[in-house]
Amino acid sequence: MADPFDDLVPPYIQSLRPYQPGKPVDELERELGIDGAIKIASNENPLGPSPKAVDAARAAVADCHLYPDGGAWKLRRALAERLGVGHDEIVFGAGSNEIIGMIVKAFCRPGADEVLAHRYAFLSYRLFSQMHGVDFVEADVHDDLRCDVDALIDRMSARTRVIFLANPNNPTGAYVPRPEFERILEAAPPRALVVVDEAYHEYAVALADDYPRSQDYRADRPLLVTLRTFSKIYGLAGLRIGYAVCAPRVANYLERVRRPFNAASVAQAAALAALDDDAHVDRSRAHNAAAIDGLRAAVEELGLRAYPSVANFVLAGVGRDAAPVYDALLRRGVIVRPMAAWGLPHHLRISAAGAGDTARVAAALRDVLAA
Repeated sequence: MADPFDDLVPPYIQSLRPYQPGKPVDELERELGIDGAIKIASNENPLGPSPKAVDAARAAVADCHLYPDGGAWKLRRALAERLGVGHDEIVFGAGSNEIIGMIVKAFCRPGADEVLAHRYAFLSYRLFSQMHGVDFVEADVHDDLRCDVDALIDRMSARTRVIFLANPNNPTGAYVPRPEFERILEAAPPRALVVVDEAYHEYAVALADDYPRSQDYRADRPLLVTLRTFSKIYGLAGLRIGYAVCAPRVANYLERVRRPFNAASVAQAAALAALDDDAHVDRSRAHNAAAIDGLRAAVEELGLRAYPSVANFVLAGVGRDAAPVYDALLRRGVIVRPMAAWGLPHHLRISAAGAGDTARVAAALRDVLAA
């Protein structure tokens, strides 16, 4: 007998696999009977949020019976001034992840247009394309998993409507240097949006001299969209707020598909305060640079492959099925991210740890590999 749901759900939704988030630390500790676990799986800021942001969030809770400012005007003005853009060139989302979906929904026609990215790029590009019934195209990468710009350009076509480029990329930590970035912009079809996902931008600018700032190229390409988030260096991942910077006409279409009140009032208040806390950003950058160096050294000392990263995580190739390694680390209270869902079953992504925790991660890895 046919399943009645087969007629209710489009085929591209039937074949969609739900995103699998990691379990909270306290739930894993309860399940495994352990204490003191450290979570270095989600690329969160180990220094936490800005103290100014915490104070602002607490104050905003007193008015949580009111709907948020639907235009996020205080935050919009502050961002516009800092970035040197117009108020009508900013679009807010519940994290920049939501805006990825808004872009596909607003600009792609199912069956007619394609979304292009390179292999091992951020998983949401494929998920949102499939969610909206839009064909997703992947370009090959170099042997070290970096974006192969020639291969990406070769996959561009008249059907290419959106090109997603995470710079730096999650989960590899690699980035496209300025000359190659300029090649992508020059080759992109005139009708294609080039969406540069800069979730880790604030880390990358401190770690790579030839890292391109996509905002510098907007005058040359009107269909350039920059995505940023308050989830990473600002430490506000739990509040879900990010933004896009783009031409007013692009922003206007994104606003048409944006959910009303999608940026919560507490998130807006915290983001506004965090934006003004340069000292916290500087501390986070300095801590991250040291943590990434220590983590890469620890991974390489164990004979594993540590891929270069200008983000706040390191991709480690363990040379075997990573699932048992991941499980064994869990039982030692070290929570990392297995990469099988990204097509990298022999890899783990390890986020920058707090002070003193890198040595613990290295020791746990050493014990697991020896066993």
